[in-house]
Amino acid sequence: MSSCSDIDCPVTNGVWANYVVQGDTLHDTLTISAIRENKTDTILLNKQVNTTKFSLPMSYSGNSDMLRFVFTSKAGVTTVDTVTVSKTNISHFESVDCSPAFFHTLTAVSAKGTRVSQVEISNPNVDYDGTKEHILITFTNP
Repeated sequence: MSSCSDIDCPVTNGVWANYVVQGDTLHDTLTISAIRENKTDTILLNKQVNTTKFSLPMSYSGNSDMLRFVFTSKAGVTTVDTVTVSKTNISHFESVDCSPAFFHTLTAVSAKGTRVSQVEISNPNVDYDGTKEHILITFTNP
């Protein structure tokens, strides 16, 4: 027997963009922060090493997310790049019993700096499916 309260809300499923490193593994320490206008920056990924892939949450509002990539070498040298992900936000309704959610369609991605040598969209549809490879990224190792 089922009822209206048997809705399986995706409580543990977030809407995350999955990044996959192309080429060599990044051996430097990587920290990624969201650059938020008129607000303090928020660390999304903290001091990850031997990076081959990572997932980042996306903002619910705004047409783009700006991300600060901070690379720190074993010698302590720090380099900073900026990645901008442009997107459309799509309100997703599951049930009145579930929290509101937004899916996203990636429309463009770009990078400024010296360490992100290439970045491109692989799958533009960001939703609850955590198996999708959304963004392919290539780093230059010094």
